[in-house]
Amino acid sequence: MNSNLGILIEQQRIRMGGRRPGIRKIAEESGASVSMVQGLLNNKMRRVPLDDLALLCKYFGCQVGDILVYIPDPE
Repeated sequence: MNSNLGILIEQQRIRMGGRRPGIRKIAEESGASVSMVQGLLNNKMRRVPLDDLALLCKYFGCQVGDILVYIPDPE
């Protein structure tokens, strides 16, 4: 699994016409944990808490598939 969270953050910055929101600000405003936001942003999450994922979907106005993308391992 890979995360498109960085893309969503950049799209939000463009929509708002300002600076890129920081990890702590996203976590605070969405209600998701800082460690989960940071882990997704860096593609380091092995297990994603569904409640935090739902909070991010609500915050960004998106679906789970907009955040997480399955990329098969090359064979």
